[in-house]
Amino acid sequence: MFTVPNLKLKINKIIGSILVAILSVGYYLGLSFDIQGVRYDKSSVLTYCFYDSTYKLGKNEFIGKNETYNIHLAKNEYEACQIAVRSKMNSTHRKYTIEFSQFVNENGDVLPSEVFEEKYIACVSDKNYGTFPDALVKYAPAPFSLSPQQNKVFYIQVHAGKDTPAGTYKATITARSSGHDNDKVQFIAEVTATVWNFELPDTPSCETAFGLSKYNIVNAYYANNDPERAQALYEQYYEYLVNRKISPYNLPVDILSDEADAYMSDPRVTSFIIPYYSDDATLVAAYNKVQSNPEWAKKGYFYPIDEPSSLEDYGRYNAIVERLDRLCPGFKMVTPFYQASIKEGGKTYHATELQSASKIVCPLTSCFNNKTFLEQIDKRRADGSKIWWYVCCSPQGSYCNIFTHWEGIKGRLLLWQQKQFNVQGLLYWDTTYWKDVVSPWGDALTTPWTGNDTFGDGSLLYPGQDGPVASLRLEEIADGIEDYEYLTIAEELFGRDYINNKIAKVTNTLTDYTLDDSLLAKVRVEIGNDINNAMSGN
Repeated sequence: MFTVPNLKLKINKIIGSILVAILSVGYYLGLSFDIQGVRYDKSSVLTYCFYDSTYKLGKNEFIGKNETYNIHLAKNEYEACQIAVRSKMNSTHRKYTIEFSQFVNENGDVLPSEVFEEKYIACVSDKNYGTFPDALVKYAPAPFSLSPQQNKVFYIQVHAGKDTPAGTYKATITARSSGHDNDKVQFIAEVTATVWNFELPDTPSCETAFGLSKYNIVNAYYANNDPERAQALYEQYYEYLVNRKISPYNLPVDILSDEADAYMSDPRVTSFIIPYYSDDATLVAAYNKVQSNPEWAKKGYFYPIDEPSSLEDYGRYNAIVERLDRLCPGFKMVTPFYQASIKEGGKTYHATELQSASKIVCPLTSCFNNKTFLEQIDKRRADGSKIWWYVCCSPQGSYCNIFTHWEGIKGRLLLWQQKQFNVQGLLYWDTTYWKDVVSPWGDALTTPWTGNDTFGDGSLLYPGQDGPVASLRLEEIADGIEDYEYLTIAEELFGRDYINNKIAKVTNTLTDYTLDDSLLAKVRVEIGNDINNAMSGN
């Protein structure tokens, strides 16, 4: 269904590379060009192009001609776009500055915004896959130079609060050259943000459970011998994820402490692990505390065993279930699995049946590409179980996942597919797995034991000097969670057929979907406009 548009995007990239070569030769011959509306001659120095937030622009890729951009967002939402700046081939000796103004409406109201510079990360294993934009470092305005035929990309993110007035906000981006050109203005670009008059709820409809390793964070900052700093760092990372509508596995404090109460009551938090203590009394105390508050009881779950794949594994699973049944009646447990069924002794055993005690059923996304499995999942829905799913170092191939070297749209589309399959939650094993690399800044193969091309697996954050630095992949997931909210609101307003039709515009099956970033943005705006009109009585 989507193969032709996807092929077209690849062809456009190839054509862009050819144009770069032509321009390089033409420049040194003193020729002038007018390509895609951009004039290249001796008098021009900088050019620019806006992109959707999911597009990953190659470092040397020829840029397009989008001269402006309009971000759309609801209240209580983050949204972004990108601007790429490119210099002519002889400008390495020049210095440039770029200024980003505030987003302001006609009444003088300011829409909060931040600008990040995208850092390219090398993806190298047995071969060099190239460099890809991923880390989002807060932009500190300062003169910079541009290498020949290379792009400098900025990520412009706006945030509308609950009380932000609806309407249009405008900002300008001014690029200047200094020194040789005596503070000459190279371009002035305008970007706008339209805030719709409806609000996303504090509590996401999409439940999440993402790993956050205190051990890896503390090691990255050499805080092993400083407990206070170690705790402050972990809390900083925890809050960063929760603020992006992502719930970490574990609370930052002991679940039995009074301090835990506020974390469990946080409306932004959709789930947390109840530790599986070896001591019976402590286990019962933790479980009873969570059960004492209906709000906490909805969120708390056990996660004592991961990815069982044999009858021996399920023997251990059953022993855990027996203990929880005895000590924690009515417990919820999640047990992610990547095999929909296992075969032993000439018999086939279905994971959904082996895991009848797990009231949160959490298969790998690719399991849903099987008719028999979908029927089994429907049975589990019928018995009151929650349905989550997960990705990790797999699935690969044509499935959506969030690897550094993959198209950014895949991470955001994952949440559209999640709504398509009526899945309530997304689990991801870790966001700070930096254990097997010297630094994620220099090595994107963070889990080399999973393969030679699982770049960025388990690492959605970077250790910044002053705290967490987001990746483009984390933002894709966070934005996808907000898209899931749009689809949930639209389903309540217009019915399931409405959202099925909208989803079908961007994804057909788990392996057949668009790679056209602009199409995804267009469909999202259609949904936002419809919600806005319905809630405004239009």
